[in-house]
Amino acid sequence: MSLLQVSELAFSYPTTGLLFSACSFSVNPGDRLAIVGPNGAGKSTLLRLLTGELEPTEGEIVRRKVVQIAHVLQEQSEASDEALFDFVFGSRPELAALRDRLQAYESGAHHAASDDEYAALVNDYQASGGYAAEADVERILDGLGFAASERGLTIGRLSGGQRTRAALARALNSEADLLLLDEPTNHLDIAAREWLENELSASVRACVAVSHDRMLLRHFANRVVEIARGRVNVFEQGYEDYRATRALRERQAWQNYEGYQRRKAAAESAARQRAQLSVKVATTPAGTKSGHDFYLRKAAKVARTGRILRERITREPQVAKPWEEEPIPLLDFSGVRRSGDVVASIENLAKEFGGKRLFADLSFYVARGERLAILGPNGSGKTTLLRILLGLEIADSGGVRLGANVVAGYFSQDTDDLRRDVTAVELCGGSTLPRTLMGCLKLRPDRVNEPIGYLSPGERSKVALVRLLVSGANLLLLDEPTNHLEIEAQEALEQTLAQFPGALIVVSHDRSFLEAFGEDLKTVELGEFKAVASTPPFATR
Repeated sequence: MSLLQVSELAFSYPTTGLLFSACSFSVNPGDRLAIVGPNGAGKSTLLRLLTGELEPTEGEIVRRKVVQIAHVLQEQSEASDEALFDFVFGSRPELAALRDRLQAYESGAHHAASDDEYAALVNDYQASGGYAAEADVERILDGLGFAASERGLTIGRLSGGQRTRAALARALNSEADLLLLDEPTNHLDIAAREWLENELSASVRACVAVSHDRMLLRHFANRVVEIARGRVNVFEQGYEDYRATRALRERQAWQNYEGYQRRKAAAESAARQRAQLSVKVATTPAGTKSGHDFYLRKAAKVARTGRILRERITREPQVAKPWEEEPIPLLDFSGVRRSGDVVASIENLAKEFGGKRLFADLSFYVARGERLAILGPNGSGKTTLLRILLGLEIADSGGVRLGANVVAGYFSQDTDDLRRDVTAVELCGGSTLPRTLMGCLKLRPDRVNEPIGYLSPGERSKVALVRLLVSGANLLLLDEPTNHLEIEAQEALEQTLAQFPGALIVVSHDRSFLEAFGEDLKTVELGEFKAVASTPPFATR
């Protein structure tokens, strides 16, 4: 029996109009369903419809009465004085109540009437699976990258990213029949992403996930719901097979359209030839004294044949031109000046923050045109290292030397440095290259003249990337550049950076993005203080 049954669902916002319509699918026990589509297509809205937070404009959602749903948003703003461990454990309220009673006795806040009463409480907690549940919470927190020292921190003291991870941990620990996860790998490092993939794939409960993480989708999904341009398509297959099926459908759609256009053109050409022939036939040959009516009747037959050919193609069902993604053109980066052979040289770099050593004795170099990825778990100092390379922070020891004619440019995760009162065109310029790059990165034409303050986080990221690419910098330092970008924009960014003639230093947890650089990608891994490697450790296993 289905947990949820979605039938002919449609939803419209009053200000933006129709998001999607004719959406029908079911969620069954054990399903691992991925919702994919471009930014603004309505993916997060669909999750809110499934929970009942929003009401559909048309259609209905039938929920099994006993189904329990856990919904994790992209960003968690709610803060509390509850400790992290207690917050996650609290997703199982009956066990949490037993644990609170047990802790109260153990702390002396309450006195047991007898040792037998305390022993009975311990036995009850153990028989209910309390100690096993505590171990499971520890396992989940470990998997999602929380250090042991963070378990006692209150939710209010955590960063926004940590609170989102805490909400994900609470949902995973719950006894919900259905998990609804919105971009669950945001704020996770590579190790935590791999752990989550395994956790979700091994789970017997149903899960619906909105995600732009291609690696997660490959390992997790056994069904795909695609929302694009107001249409919803359901694919009863995994992500890679969905991509292959979609590509096949697109080829077939183009073949059908081109075949229709060929038949239409052939019929029009034949009809014109018949019309021309009918005029010629209608003319009585010179010297013929009679038979004028005969040639007119003959011409009418020829003309009628032409009309039949034209009507035949008009009676055939019209084939609309398929949607076509614009390919990435050959980009003109002639404004990027050639640098020296060595772009950056880093020697014996060390940095501590808050008494914690981030890295020490770190040495590497970047040559002209090279691609280098800085890897490591959350909190290992990747962003700090980028800021040191830019001169925005000072290292405790060691040095950074930039090569001849090097102009460095920086893309930060938060895009807070973008002016909110100007448009993308005003910020990046209206010449050919910035407009081409905006199109490449799937920034909608109707958005390029909107104030940046009105744009979504994904759209602001696209503007920031375009501004950087047209800046003339020949060394780009990119901090999580694919965050907030839909899959099509991620792939477009990969193709764009492949044409960039300068050097790149990238911080990213997006394994598909890193794999796109190929075997020439060099890596520096923080936390382990490893030397520069030539083979990415994140390659598909």
